[in-house]
Amino acid sequence: MKAKPQAEDLTPLAGVNIIPVIDVSLVLLIILLATSPILNLPGFAVKLPKAVTAESKERNISISLSLKGELGVNEESVNWDTLGSNLKKKLREKRDVLVIIRADEGVAYGDVERIMDIAKQEGALRIAIATQQEQDKK
Repeated sequence: MKAKPQAEDLTPLAGVNIIPVIDVSLVLLIILLATSPILNLPGFAVKLPKAVTAESKERNISISLSLKGELGVNEESVNWDTLGSNLKKKLREKRDVLVIIRADEGVAYGDVERIMDIAKQEGALRIAIATQQEQDKK
């Protein structure tokens, strides 16, 4: 003789447990926040000169120039011919941003000046040259 299931055993679940979904999304958010500063730099190394400067928290456009002559705008690799059009496109999106030139300390000054001229021609209003952070010796 089989026992009949009682009525309370047959009731379906009414809710969905979303706590694991929230946990996973918070972990992904933390990973995104930790890796976002890295995403703004190109794939080649640049050795910056040293200077005492104040840090800025604003969003900016970074132009990198390596000792080998590699050019990059934010995380994209470009060449001298496409630098102007790429920079113009980024300046159109956000007009009053700081354009930071990250040139290796061994790069010829003429190349840095050329980048500054291209940035001015494409409409950059504020231009800065990046240096390594050095401790103030006061």
